[in-house]
Amino acid sequence: MAITTLNSYVDVQKFITGILKANGEDASGSPHKNFWTTLSYTQFVTGTVPGVNDPNTGKPTIPILIKGNSEQSNIILALQGAAGTPFDPNTGAFGQMPADGPPMFTPDQIQSIADWIDRGCPQ
Repeated sequence: MAITTLNSYVDVQKFITGILKANGEDASGSPHKNFWTTLSYTQFVTGTVPGVNDPNTGKPTIPILIKGNSEQSNIILALQGAAGTPFDPNTGAFGQMPADGPPMFTPDQIQSIADWIDRGCPQ
């Protein structure tokens, strides 16, 4: 698999949806549903994950991403199932995304989204 260049939020939306569809997965059963299809660009790059509360505070404060910093962006950590985070598939409060995987996103697919974030999330 190769890294896909994502040039806009619309590209990101289609990319995520396409991967889930190709993998036979459906986000409608997760607490956040398929949020990337319902949020505006501004809501996606500055907002929190809808329907998901911080496991420590119980408040809706899980930011989706940090522009320019994919390594600290929750969407990337969730897709990776990053150890020691709430997205760790073994110990995390949420587990790895997608919730109905496997299959999970490949490293190249995750990197495609990470590259878009690292470029400042072009609209």
